[in-house]
Amino acid sequence: MGSFRSCRRLALTSAALLVVVALVVAAGVIPPVKADAHPGATPQKAVPAFWFNVGLNVLGAAVLGLLAIRATGRSPRTTIVLGLWAFVALLLAIALIDAASAYGGHGPAMRTATILLFFCSAVEILAAVLIIVTAIALPKHA
Repeated sequence: MGSFRSCRRLALTSAALLVVVALVVAAGVIPPVKADAHPGATPQKAVPAFWFNVGLNVLGAAVLGLLAIRATGRSPRTTIVLGLWAFVALLLAIALIDAASAYGGHGPAMRTATILLFFCSAVEILAAVLIIVTAIALPKHA
């Protein structure tokens, strides 16, 4: 078991990683997706999906931040919340990998967005792993 302080740091680090993903997707991915001129591109469907991803990442970061600040130790509710957000982060990472794979064939104009999507999926997976470690290592009492 880890110390409460180290678990709090892990949760805050995970929250920060989720914020980074949200910012990168909002600033580095959505603008090129809006301008994608590939014949198969559907920005009217992709952009809302990316904004949904951004929103879930920001919500997850807020939940993890509040949990890090308010939690006094492991409880069933805390473990469920951490497990839920780890699962959501993994699903978001899979969605980003799928988008990166799709945009990889859209030519050089989408190369930066593709690289950023792969980067964001890796960061999202790292955040999910840290959340899982937090859930496992969190002591019963602070």
